[in-house]
Amino acid sequence: MSNEETVFRWLNDLAGRSDGLDGLIRLVISDYLIPLIATLAVAWLWFAGRREEETTRFQHAALHGLITLGICQLAVALTNIVVGRPRPFEQLPDVTVLFYEPINSSFPAHPVATVVALGIVLWLVRRSLGALVLALGMALGIGRIIAGLWFPTDVLGGIAIGLLSTWIGGVTLGRLSRAEAFVRRKAAALGLG
Repeated sequence: MSNEETVFRWLNDLAGRSDGLDGLIRLVISDYLIPLIATLAVAWLWFAGRREEETTRFQHAALHGLITLGICQLAVALTNIVVGRPRPFEQLPDVTVLFYEPINSSFPAHPVATVVALGIVLWLVRRSLGALVLALGMALGIGRIIAGLWFPTDVLGGIAIGLLSTWIGGVTLGRLSRAEAFVRRKAAALGLG
């Protein structure tokens, strides 16, 4: 048995022991709850500034989140095509499954990639909010391992894609901002702005 399978079995053995714990895990691992919280938190940034400087910084972060989200979705889709990893319940015997059985690739953990990417964007401007979203992302990842849906490396792959997407999103936004400033300067020089 590999180290990954050992960790998976240790966590998956927690499933099916307590109706209360299983119910909590089902809530945490739902397809939409935690990704929706992360998305709404980034959308909130657009309106959250109290002063002009803060509003500008938060709206910049919201745009960073939007660009990052697109990059993350593309990266996950491409990785799914290239890797196409079966889920634990498809590969291993005696897996306790607490949720419906998804049919897409197990690697990478798509919702974890999304939540980590948005959590990092939030952390860059509001550390406490970003930390909360990142903690929810980790709970989602661990919960889905317990529920028999992902291997630990699926979660690690999601984290890596989330981090990389955030970095690429930041670089992209920086270049777009410089291009916008250049166009504004040229327009002003021509008396158009």
